[in-house]
Amino acid sequence: MALWQKEETIIFWIIVSLFFISAILICFFWLFYRYQQNMYQQKVAHLENEHRFKESLRLSMLESQENERARIAHDLHDSLNGHLTALQWSVDLDVERPKLQDKIKFCIAEVRRISHNLYPPLLEDTSLETLLSHQVQHWISRYEIDYYIDVRTQQSISNHVKLHFLRIIQELFVNSDKHGHATRVRLHLRITPASLCMAYCDNGKGLPPGYQAGLGIKSIQNRIMMIAGQYKTKSYQGFQFISICSDNKHLYKQAHS
Repeated sequence: MALWQKEETIIFWIIVSLFFISAILICFFWLFYRYQQNMYQQKVAHLENEHRFKESLRLSMLESQENERARIAHDLHDSLNGHLTALQWSVDLDVERPKLQDKIKFCIAEVRRISHNLYPPLLEDTSLETLLSHQVQHWISRYEIDYYIDVRTQQSISNHVKLHFLRIIQELFVNSDKHGHATRVRLHLRITPASLCMAYCDNGKGLPPGYQAGLGIKSIQNRIMMIAGQYKTKSYQGFQFISICSDNKHLYKQAHS
């Protein structure tokens, strides 16, 4: 009988085979366990980062609200209050009627400006493209503005989305003026049944490498999150770009009924 046919040899190789199979299975399960551990740790790290990011946005929004209150108080005290005081003095001094009328008109205009900044008038009945056009007109004296609207649906955008988009545009214009020192702005808006997308760019100096997002940038990020949107930023040929999109689920009034 050949050696390989002996019972002891067969048993030996069976044991060796079982040993190798067991070793392979142990290695497989160990690698699988390590993979699961890594996936779990990555998920935990992602959730922690997301929590920190949301907390940062929440704190930024609170800070933004306090700054907005301070700005309103400043407008009321330094502008409107000063002119009302001057108006009172004018009445006491029996100033000519035309001059009083001019002061009253100015006070009315100031009240209108402050109230418009707090909440856009006729938000319910005015389309987003019209509201944005009014916003653009406010800045057209400071920039060379390329403004383009492409509307491909008759659906009405919710007030929630309109308000946040207006605030985002307002903050972008402020950043272009205050930080970027831009002279040219491009603003393109496209509204379709499936999505609302906006592209904004300017020829400002942009953000330096390693820049920590300030209150304005965090406010924009927070508002994009509030409309369940997504955004991308990039720099190209001297222009700083940001594109923002939100899908149909979060856009239109019937989605909130």
